[in-house]
Amino acid sequence: MIFLDSGILKENKEKLAKIFVVFLFSVYGLFIIAQTSTLNQLIISLLLVGVILFLFKKKTEYVKLIIILTGIFITLRYFYWRTFNTINTDNPINFMLSFLLYFAEFYSILIALLGGFIALRLLERKEVPITLEDKEKLPTVDIFIPTYNEPVDVVKITALAATALDYPKEKFKVYILDDGGTKQKLNDPDIKKREENRKRAQALKDFVKSVGGNLYYLTREKNEHAKAGNINEALKKTKGDLILILDCDHIPTQDFLRNTVGFFLKYPKLFLVQTPHSFQNPDPIEKNLEIFRKIPTENDMFYKFIQKGLDFWSSSFFCGSAAVLRRKYLEEIGGIQGQTITEDAETALELHSRGLDSAYYGKKMVYGLQPETFASFIVQRSRWAQGMVQIFLLKNPLFKRGLKWYQKISYINSSFFWFFGIARAIFLLAPVFFLFFGAKIYDASLDEVLAYAVPHFIASVFVANYLYARVRWNFFSELYEALQSLFILPAILSVLLNPRKPTFKVTPKGENLEEEFLSPFYKPIYILFNITLISFFFAIYRWIEYPDERGTIVVVLFWQTFNFLVLALGVIAMREKPERRRAYRIPAQDKVFVYVGSLTFSGRIKDVSLTGIWVETDQDLTHYLDKVRDANVKFLIKDIRGLTFSVEGKVVNANVKNIRATFVNTEDINFFRKLVEVVYAQSTKWEYFIPEKEASPFESLVFLTKLAVSNFTEAYKKATIEFIKEIRQFVFQKLGGKVWDFLRKELKRI
Repeated sequence: MIFLDSGILKENKEKLAKIFVVFLFSVYGLFIIAQTSTLNQLIISLLLVGVILFLFKKKTEYVKLIIILTGIFITLRYFYWRTFNTINTDNPINFMLSFLLYFAEFYSILIALLGGFIALRLLERKEVPITLEDKEKLPTVDIFIPTYNEPVDVVKITALAATALDYPKEKFKVYILDDGGTKQKLNDPDIKKREENRKRAQALKDFVKSVGGNLYYLTREKNEHAKAGNINEALKKTKGDLILILDCDHIPTQDFLRNTVGFFLKYPKLFLVQTPHSFQNPDPIEKNLEIFRKIPTENDMFYKFIQKGLDFWSSSFFCGSAAVLRRKYLEEIGGIQGQTITEDAETALELHSRGLDSAYYGKKMVYGLQPETFASFIVQRSRWAQGMVQIFLLKNPLFKRGLKWYQKISYINSSFFWFFGIARAIFLLAPVFFLFFGAKIYDASLDEVLAYAVPHFIASVFVANYLYARVRWNFFSELYEALQSLFILPAILSVLLNPRKPTFKVTPKGENLEEEFLSPFYKPIYILFNITLISFFFAIYRWIEYPDERGTIVVVLFWQTFNFLVLALGVIAMREKPERRRAYRIPAQDKVFVYVGSLTFSGRIKDVSLTGIWVETDQDLTHYLDKVRDANVKFLIKDIRGLTFSVEGKVVNANVKNIRATFVNTEDINFFRKLVEVVYAQSTKWEYFIPEKEASPFESLVFLTKLAVSNFTEAYKKATIEFIKEIRQFVFQKLGGKVWDFLRKELKRI
């Protein structure tokens, strides 16, 4: 059992879980017994919401538990009322639509309860230090970099960073696992693909040869079982005690092994140390909405919060990269599992069921790449959704032998979450059926809405803000899930129909977006936005003509207004912004000396990339600008570790206090290797790469609204022009062609 140093009575997980479960059953039972009038329920709601608001600013473990349990009590009140008072049974169609909405809410409430369980405690692990000088006690490590069709330059950077890890050189080896260079790929029947594969494989082999040392190239005969098969083949050809797996775009910082190997020395039953996936570029929604580094990133909630909660319940799982695994235990289960396309979580599930342990160490130590386009983003998220639904169906954690009961709950939370595509699609579509067609989807009076629905909504928002404000602003989960739902819904349904059908699809990385364009995925969002807009006019009509429905109309109008905002942001997000950078800037604060001829300036780095550097000088450059501009310069960088690096560049811009320069000689492998270390070696840069910023629910909503108002017009105009163009093309080319063919046949017949 894991005991925390702080918290209520220092409970262990068993005791804390029992408190949670007993509370759920007791308050739900009390509520069923103590039914009172709607007015009394409204008073109870106000008191409970008041408790949350009164304690909201206090950040202690006691208060956290009270807020979570109070929020759950309000939610269970709402759910009881929703179950027995609001489902319409007038006719089969109303019942079906009403029940679908109820199902979506039931799913959301269940996910909220599971989330509350995970949030009860976060396990903040401290580093387990190792002594690098005592080499005999250190385990050997094989570093696997699986790759398939990603750009060679992306693979090179990760491989160079991996070879420079701060760990005894004789104790680790780096392997590029090239699934794009298999015998099967090199003999592709398509001549063009075959030549591309051969050229790419040869480029990687030449690179490995030029680097030498502890870098190796591995491939295999056939592309079987995707990434899992690639890693398992490498396991047969290597023999390190530990395996560090890095996606080919996950550039490790130098301290990665130094910060993770110690856990395996301390805990002999440990099979995994997972670390966060952290990204140097925005995801496509962040990029297109221009919110990168202005708010917490989308993945922060999982890697800064949920994984720590799972770790407390001994359920943190393998996420495919930035993780170290013990070879011994991997081999005992036949390697990386491959029954589902989320081989990482499936592998962790299997090893946890054998009584083995995992650990989550929350320090960011990789610089990864997000998908650059919304289409690539959907490919990635559809794969995750399909794989986790496969785990739910084929390896349901509730029935998995060997798991502790709290591990079952944790894995159910992780897999069941990915059904959100179904629930979010229903939430987007259900109001339309009511406002357009009068479908009785939510049968409630205005008094009941005020007593049950409104308190439930307010409590949900404020509890979420209390728990997640540092890692996820209010309403951003709804935005991301809604925009994904329309596209991953078919993927989820395909798994439900045939759980073994999905195949692994590689997420495109390193795409170069030269020009702005409209995502091919824009149409469903654009059409639904316009339908939502029209629905407000129907709401006015229903308010006037059907006064007995006004309670339902109020609920639906608030709900539809939020849908309207989300879909407006979706229209903006479908406008793919150009990204012409060959390398992403990494913020830094390292000291630097700049040598320009006989002149010397001191300063600090503002940001640095593999192509250039921005330095803020300590001196005023006003009188030296003629000599600095366009000059060849030398930078002597002293990083936070006390190490010094000398790199050369050419000034491209200079003003009173700033020098911007591009690096030269980047084609030289030794210089480029040094450059990779300058840019990516320090994990401490993550401390100020994406600062943590909190926002209240109101501030978050205002931020989203301003974002929509300021960027919507141009995006909507472009989408409308493109939509009209496609309609015209369909009418005149496809539909018109079919009409003309019909007429021609009729004329011939006559």
